[in-house]
Amino acid sequence: MTAPVRGVSYAGKESRAQVAAGPDASSVNAELSEYLREWRRTTAKEQNAPAFVVLHDTTLEEICRRRPSSVAELLSITGIGERKAEVYGKGILAALERYRNGGRASALPEKKTAPALETMRLLVAGNSFEDIAKIRGRQLSTVVNAVANLVERGDLEFDPAWIDRNKLAVIEAACARLGVNGLKPLKDALPPEITYDEIRLVVARVRREQRVRADVPA
Repeated sequence: MTAPVRGVSYAGKESRAQVAAGPDASSVNAELSEYLREWRRTTAKEQNAPAFVVLHDTTLEEICRRRPSSVAELLSITGIGERKAEVYGKGILAALERYRNGGRASALPEKKTAPALETMRLLVAGNSFEDIAKIRGRQLSTVVNAVANLVERGDLEFDPAWIDRNKLAVIEAACARLGVNGLKPLKDALPPEITYDEIRLVVARVRREQRVRADVPA
């Protein structure tokens, strides 16, 4: 059985737990979430930047739940400081206004399965991978793989707190040297204490970043 991933408690657990969504929040806000994701993708391409630089997933979902109507309200959202509000505030508020007036995403992405949505909900609510495995009655490696798939598709932001920072640096260096086409070459080249689960998470982030760079015009 795959060894547990250490240090995987979700960053900002206490602050986000108080605004955690209820069981049906993902479905209730799905249309608005996708509309804002479409705005984020468009904005990121215009600025030649990764989407997560514009808005982190957790920030986007909090906007969906709270639906701010002013810059002052935006500043109370986790992940939005004065600089981000200055750069993106008007765009976010304009997107929310368009949505209120009937605007919707032009195309829906690949649907996430119910287990994937549940895993995302539990993670955003502050649960660690181990917590989620116990709650959902799954192997830890199954949960980690589900999270990695979400990261790779761009549905979930990679959190460096999931992995010890020293291990993270070593895995990243190996990915840069050996590529990310397979996990086994990386596992063979890395110290034995680094697990497949840890490698899988980092590889997911690297693959996602590669796709973002490929999709953004030079």
